[in-house]
Amino acid sequence: QLLDIARKYPDFPIVLETVRECLQDVYDVPALTELMRRVAQRRLRVVEVETATPSPFAASLLFGYVGAFMYEGDSPLAERRAAALALDTVLLSELLGRVELRELLDPAVIASTSAQLQHLTEERAARDAEAVADLLRMLGPLTEAEIAARATTDAIGGWLEGLRAAKRALPVTYAGQTWWAAVEDIGLLRDGVGAPVPVGVPAAFTESVDDPLGDLIGRYARTHGPFTTTEMAARFGLGLRVTADVLGRMAVDGRLVRGEFIDDLPGDQWCDAEVLRILRRRSLAALRAQVEPVSTAAYGRFLSSWQHVGSSDSTGIDGLAAVIGQLAGVLIPASALESLVLGQRVRDYQPSMLDELLASGEVMWSGAGQIGGSDGWVALHLAETAPLTLPAPAEIEFTDTHRAIMETLGHGGAYFFRQLTEQASESELKTALWELIWAGWITGDTFAPVRAMLSGPRRSGAPAHRQRQRPPRLSRYSVARPHSRAADPMVSGRWSALPAAEPDSTVRAHFQAELLLNRHGVLTKGAAAAEGVPGGFATLYKVLSAFEDAGRCQRGYFVESLGGAQFAAASTVDRLRSYLDGVDPQRPEYHAVVLAATDPANPYGAALAWPDRAGDADTHRPGRKAGALVALVDGRLVWFLERGGKTLLSFTSDAETQRAAAAALADLVSAGRLPSLLVERINGVAVLDPGVDAERAAVQEALTGAGFARTPRGLRLR
Repeated sequence: QLLDIARKYPDFPIVLETVRECLQDVYDVPALTELMRRVAQRRLRVVEVETATPSPFAASLLFGYVGAFMYEGDSPLAERRAAALALDTVLLSELLGRVELRELLDPAVIASTSAQLQHLTEERAARDAEAVADLLRMLGPLTEAEIAARATTDAIGGWLEGLRAAKRALPVTYAGQTWWAAVEDIGLLRDGVGAPVPVGVPAAFTESVDDPLGDLIGRYARTHGPFTTTEMAARFGLGLRVTADVLGRMAVDGRLVRGEFIDDLPGDQWCDAEVLRILRRRSLAALRAQVEPVSTAAYGRFLSSWQHVGSSDSTGIDGLAAVIGQLAGVLIPASALESLVLGQRVRDYQPSMLDELLASGEVMWSGAGQIGGSDGWVALHLAETAPLTLPAPAEIEFTDTHRAIMETLGHGGAYFFRQLTEQASESELKTALWELIWAGWITGDTFAPVRAMLSGPRRSGAPAHRQRQRPPRLSRYSVARPHSRAADPMVSGRWSALPAAEPDSTVRAHFQAELLLNRHGVLTKGAAAAEGVPGGFATLYKVLSAFEDAGRCQRGYFVESLGGAQFAAASTVDRLRSYLDGVDPQRPEYHAVVLAATDPANPYGAALAWPDRAGDADTHRPGRKAGALVALVDGRLVWFLERGGKTLLSFTSDAETQRAAAAALADLVSAGRLPSLLVERINGVAVLDPGVDAERAAVQEALTGAGFARTPRGLRLR
């Protein structure tokens, strides 16, 4: 509106202070019009004012201008290469001189295009003598071996002799070799490379040519990818100086382009201008395909690798600490933490490694609820950032025993079990202690109590033949009050209070956003919802948007079908695109991995929805449940198994894929990660049911092939 009014009075200067007054009441159009009219009557002059700091409006413009240059290089590699290929190289060569395209042209595109131009692909292979005659006219002289490489059969002698008898193709000799050439090229070869004219060639094909070398080299360039001066000289038996002169003249005429197109190709490189346009166009299409979102299967492959599942690089205490740093605060069933989560990520994992980190104070663990009678949700935290990853403790009904324990631990320090309080019996104290553990109030300096809890209640007695004999008395002296009570492994070690959670929600949200980006690589709404972030994705979205403004991450459409609100660092996007689907979808790699269903490396049920199965009953649906397993093959969900493998749901009918999943499942059992598996039902139907469809039959065949044995209850593997 201000500009429209200014156009009505173009013959007066506007004072900056007047504009500032107008902006204060910009919606009052009549008042603004009257003000502009008074300004026009007074003919005020422009006054230059220099301020110490920019105005808020100017500050935003300056920030955008600086950010456009500071964070320009933070875009993923595919976007930068696509933008560079979209430029006009001819204009660039005029402005900048020599243009190097070896970093922009796709080597695979160069190889495939060169093969097509040379008729080396299967669909362009010569199938008869007529096709051979066409090859010689389009590609120029070829040796017999080169013709055989471009034909569907090696027995090409009859075709060549037939063409020779018909005077359509003749053998010529130059550059120390014998070539087959079309009869139309005889005069060209005579004037260009000095090849003798065979007897019987009609005079019409031996007339002089104005530029024989230019025609020969031009045809070679049109039917090849980038080449060097040395290659061209060797092809026609010419001197390097003569060849370089002809190539330079053709470059001046615009027929050839000189540059660097292929790595590790010594000497000056040349390419036909039209061929270069084809290479640029196809490379740009390939790069734009990379800019497109990857498939969900590619994201599944990426996430397992991103979280070091099956990695051989994570070893020792340092590797375990790095894994815990990435998984800090994630709720995982205690039964799966060491065997299926840490053991899958750290190659040489041993329980003593986790105990060492806990005892040193670098790592701590917390409980977050009980699962049944012998399992529960636990989370690991780095000690230095524990207040930022610890959730607020759950509210429970405190008894006198609870208060006594917390009063003891409230003074700081760590205490053995029997030092916590003397006001309760041992069983009451043990029960109260574990209630505080599962509520998130207390932690220990070792993970041994959790392992003892997972192994079940300790037996009160032992058979007579296993009872220990009383050791012989060493002297006639004995202690007055011996301590004969054995230590309960479920309360072993020292106990201490967990630190208070960070009260500042802004600091906590900032750290949580960084942690989730590091954990998932590409952070989506579904992944944040599965993590149970306080405030949900809406709170994280504000922090992530600030990260984007600061250039610390990008928002884009990186994975298909997951919406546009996806955040990732530029380097992460480049790595994600390295897991694109294979060129030949009919030849998958069959890389299988078995994960706990609650593992953050399992994208299904979090970032990705569970695949649909037609006709599934409500009682047989997958979920991120404690004890459940998922088998992924090439990033796709193949099997879902309930706790212990009781029920198996299959999401594919491909036999090879199921065999790969069964082999990965058997490897976990043989490595001791899983005690045993008993599959009783497949897709909701009993394994021993006589009516077996094709999909269930493929699953049974895969399981038995991996070592599962048939039992009266189902298929078992120990």
